[in-house]
Amino acid sequence: MLDPATRLVPAAAMKAHAATMCEAAGTPATVLVIDDDDVQRMVLCKTAERAGFVAISAATFGAAMALLRQHTYTVITLDLSLGARNGLDVMHALVGIGCRTPIVIVSGANAALRSETVALAGLIKLDVRHSLPKPVDLALLRRVLSSIREESATLPVAG
Repeated sequence: MLDPATRLVPAAAMKAHAATMCEAAGTPATVLVIDDDDVQRMVLCKTAERAGFVAISAATFGAAMALLRQHTYTVITLDLSLGARNGLDVMHALVGIGCRTPIVIVSGANAALRSETVALAGLIKLDVRHSLPKPVDLALLRRVLSSIREESATLPVAG
């Protein structure tokens, strides 16, 4: 059964968008937005789409992990507060599955907690690129995501 907190993209729409992006850049840039707040998820997804990404979202730890087991993403945005589970739980699970995806923390947590989380991420070998406070500066988020997308487009294809 699907978690109702997971934003599903119709397969036809995903394929059409992916085909367009594949023609332009080789592979579609994707972002997994992990945030338990409906409005924040919607805003982050729209911002990512404006930065050229196919945006998929998850509101819970379980939904996020289910998506991460099925797909790889160009970047992950991660809120540190997810209700019963938190962003640290997600980070530890990412280590457990060997995730090397760049992460952008987008959280209402205070600057000290965000900074400590970035330091912890480095210790456990996660690639946290930025930590942005909420309310997020949408122009800055677009620039951060675009930079990660452009960098990923220049990486050699494994094979």
